[in-house]
Amino acid sequence: MTAGGQPRTGVSRAVPRIGHGLSLSVNPDPGEGIPLVDKLTRRRFLAGGLGAIGAVAMGGILVDQAWPLLAREDLIPGRPPEIALTPHAWEETPERLVFAAIGDNGSGGRQAMAVTRQMASTYALRPYGLVCLLGDICYYGPIRERYHDVFEEPMEPLIDAGVRFELAIGNHDGKHSDASAQEIADELALLGTPGRYYTSSHGPVDFFYLDSNEPDLFSQEQLDWFDSALAASRNRWKIVCVHHPPYSSGRYGSTPGEAEKLSPLLARHAVDLVLSGHDHHYERTRPIDGTTYVVSGGGCKTTPVGPSEISAVAESTLEFLHVTVEGDRLTADAIRPNGGLVDHFELRARQGA
Repeated sequence: MTAGGQPRTGVSRAVPRIGHGLSLSVNPDPGEGIPLVDKLTRRRFLAGGLGAIGAVAMGGILVDQAWPLLAREDLIPGRPPEIALTPHAWEETPERLVFAAIGDNGSGGRQAMAVTRQMASTYALRPYGLVCLLGDICYYGPIRERYHDVFEEPMEPLIDAGVRFELAIGNHDGKHSDASAQEIADELALLGTPGRYYTSSHGPVDFFYLDSNEPDLFSQEQLDWFDSALAASRNRWKIVCVHHPPYSSGRYGSTPGEAEKLSPLLARHAVDLVLSGHDHHYERTRPIDGTTYVVSGGGCKTTPVGPSEISAVAESTLEFLHVTVEGDRLTADAIRPNGGLVDHFELRARQGA
């Protein structure tokens, strides 16, 4: 359900394809902890678009400096996955659900394509019917101009297989302005997302998608809604998807004030798992007051992470998460683009066994 509507999820092939080009009027967010020299070179470089790939120098940036920037921002074009998948091959029952989760995948570049190619390959072996998008599904331009490049093309095998997509809004998906409000509205409409925060139920799992981009992270209205939605949950498993991580050992770190706002609700209602993005790495915490927190932000870029006292596993790597819930047991694999494992873990449901 939503704060004011009925659940509606999934991406339909009936949704029209939109413009394929990269917008040259990109204005990337300058306030994410990037050193000033990086901010300036990143802005100048991205404003030049993909045509800068063949340039020997641009605005004083030599090619040996520009190429690492291209790779870091995942602006090098990649080959889309070309894998034919069996539609609706997954099994979902009241006791069983298989799903995937991915965050910060919105470049449409070579690294994003490598991750989604492995997602398609994993579906062929272990099919899943749901992908939880953990935010930042579109970089470097408006979603209506970039939708084909950053979503339809990388995810095409999964879309054609009938996989559903559900979104937690990211900070690159919108902030606090009329333009960003329109961008969020466009994104929600294109993906069939019912609201900025909402719930969905699949098999034995209730999902809670939060919007961490409101002023002060979460409005009191959203927190009250979240408390009521958790109280109304009757499924065995409760999983929260929110873009900004309450706990992270990465570049941006734990989001200030988020754990203080959410932790009492998560503990009161025995939430099992919180999935986030934003930091471009993989990390799983040790259980904190009974809840496990996972950062899965390696959808197309990586940033450094150093294990801390909260970390069970932490690695700067491209990855996505594949999760199987069966009865009171959850098993999850964080999978690299080459199919190797970053992490494997198991959880038992906190209640409702």
